[in-house]
Amino acid sequence: MSMIDRPERGNRNGVDSFVWAGRVVELKRHLADAPDEFVARCTRRYAAAGYGDVGFSEAQSWRNSWPALVELCERAGLADWTIYLEYGTPGGSSRFDALLLSSAPDGRSVLTIVELKQWTDTTVLSDLRVLRSDGVEAVHPVNQVKAYLAFIENWSPSADLRCRGVVLLHNAEAKETASLSGGQTEIPVLGKAALQADVPEEALRKRLGLSGHRPPHERQVSAMTDIVWRPGRKMLDSLSSVLEKNSAFILIGDQQEALLKINAAIDRALRSGQKAVIAVGGGPGSGKTVIATRVLAHLAGRADVSPLYLSASGTLRKQMQQAAAGVEGARDLFRGTDTALSPGGASRRVVLLDEGQRLIWRPPGSGPLNHIIGRSQAVVVFLDERQVIRPKEGVTVEEIGDHARHQRAEFEMISLSGCFRCGGSRAYGGWINDLLYETPSPWIGADYDLGASRDPRQLQSWIDSHVDRGSPSRIAAGFCWPWGEARDPLPEDVAIEWDDDAGVRHGWSAPWNARRATAEAPVSQFWATGRNGHRQIGCVYTAQGLEYDYGGVIMGGDLVRRGDRWEARPGKSHDKDLMHLDRDRYLPLALNIYRILLTRGMKGTRIYSTDPETQTFLADLIPANGG
Repeated sequence: MSMIDRPERGNRNGVDSFVWAGRVVELKRHLADAPDEFVARCTRRYAAAGYGDVGFSEAQSWRNSWPALVELCERAGLADWTIYLEYGTPGGSSRFDALLLSSAPDGRSVLTIVELKQWTDTTVLSDLRVLRSDGVEAVHPVNQVKAYLAFIENWSPSADLRCRGVVLLHNAEAKETASLSGGQTEIPVLGKAALQADVPEEALRKRLGLSGHRPPHERQVSAMTDIVWRPGRKMLDSLSSVLEKNSAFILIGDQQEALLKINAAIDRALRSGQKAVIAVGGGPGSGKTVIATRVLAHLAGRADVSPLYLSASGTLRKQMQQAAAGVEGARDLFRGTDTALSPGGASRRVVLLDEGQRLIWRPPGSGPLNHIIGRSQAVVVFLDERQVIRPKEGVTVEEIGDHARHQRAEFEMISLSGCFRCGGSRAYGGWINDLLYETPSPWIGADYDLGASRDPRQLQSWIDSHVDRGSPSRIAAGFCWPWGEARDPLPEDVAIEWDDDAGVRHGWSAPWNARRATAEAPVSQFWATGRNGHRQIGCVYTAQGLEYDYGGVIMGGDLVRRGDRWEARPGKSHDKDLMHLDRDRYLPLALNIYRILLTRGMKGTRIYSTDPETQTFLADLIPANGG
């Protein structure tokens, strides 16, 4: 009987972090007797574990690769070893295609990570990337396994747990596997030849680095079933040091006072055992993410805490992972808000939830916020209620308090009143709020460089001039143009035409930020900070939570000024989550989106609208210093 058929055995994650576990010989029987039923059951368990729905191609890859894996194990004499399929790391940031558990000659537990590929023809671009035969760039499988090994090393609760890795390309010829191996032997890359009947069992075991290993003992299987992955002390100490020394995370003004209040509330929760929820509210540039990072650095240096950073923003998570890139294993500390947290270790867990307003709304007692509070000792939620940008998102401070009280947690609210973006200009922040939500007035401020550009060409010239002087500068726009596939050169999807004062027609175009990195552009998550990002146009999803010295904003036709009010035009949007909304539901989201875009520039902003009437309205309010 496989482990998933034994109801009395479970994983401390509440749901199993794998889709199936048992002996290799049991897996062979399932695949032989009822393969479609077995795969269907695994897809249901995959969804139950919080990894989402399994697409057709993924399910097909299981059908194709699992039998090959079983055949490899049988030929190596591993039929009685324990195997885990689709084993997920905490939060699902990584999934191992398969794990094999064995007992080493010295009695220690050994995990062998198996990365399965159906590839037959690839081009190795570097140690990190390969080009598949379908033209898609992918992570080099050897590098992929190295990252998995680093996770085990840095998150394992036991120093006695060893780990190895192997890549199995069951359709590949020897030439292909040799190319991917690149001469290294630490992580074997096996192909069709390993599955041939004439390969001796011991030779195959030796190739896998598993000579002398035996099936695991029952106690080793139980320990693996009940394992709770936690960040190791060495990794946390390294992360704390890296973040503490990062000059981008220096606190000023009321940020320092907020940090002290947050740390004090967390200390009380850990000492008393009474759950705590702290909501930290502030507008653009108030320092929410900076404070979250400093709290994380502080907690990472404590031996009695297991910290996590969660955010609904994929861009922000990538940026945080980049900030900690020098610390092996730290990547898994930064996760999405749909993370499934294990009950184990909840009394030590402190969650920092950034961009909290982007949580999907659910009533108290349900949803992701309820889950996070229930599985943590302290939760700090950083939010700005006017940065809700999708129809199903939107959690308020009041609702956070309701969730806290439902869990009988102490609730505290901390407000950040400072503004350390936009040159620290309170006048500009107030002017933007008046422009979008209240009664607009002419800009008369002298502490921020604001102007209206007469056309996108002038706007681009202004951005380029600042980039040439060494100032990080970007153009962001409303999502009012299609977003094409990434290729070299990138398609210039953001195309605008206009008439000058003499009635002469002009045109300008530029590409969106790239879906994946190309020779000329960083991947979209690093558009705001990567090399050559100024040559692409960003959107709210790549700009939110980030900043640059000078920002250009193109207002598309989805938000226009008519008379004394703003009007929404959802039909002009190309955002699949928004374009089908009615005007009343679209309007507040559009206003929030442009508020975000208009508050990214630390030193200056230029605005341009593709709608002539709106452009005239803006020009009447803002000085015409577009260049």
